[in-house]
Amino acid sequence: MPQPSTMTDSDEWDIQSSMKAFILAIEEKGMSIDDAFGQFDGDDNGTLDGPELYRGLMDLTGDVLSPGQISAIIKAFDNNEDHRIDLEELKAAVEYHQTLEEE
Repeated sequence: MPQPSTMTDSDEWDIQSSMKAFILAIEEKGMSIDDAFGQFDGDDNGTLDGPELYRGLMDLTGDVLSPGQISAIIKAFDNNEDHRIDLEELKAAVEYHQTLEEE
């Protein structure tokens, strides 16, 4: 089982660092947000639940996040409050992160 990176240590982890790792990983692999979402969405229902997000981020970035960290990501990005992330919510989160990085 992969060892958690320092990014997942509770005193160093934040949602922005996970977004940065996600964006960097998809860029390095030549993937689009749509590609990554499709890879994460194991049951092809158009939304990502906690276990799908956990496995997807671990496979893509190598980061092992706690259930609390996964819940925090979902809560931050889940605009319609269905406790899942859909493609549009993920795209909005990436755009928001990229705006923060530019400032």
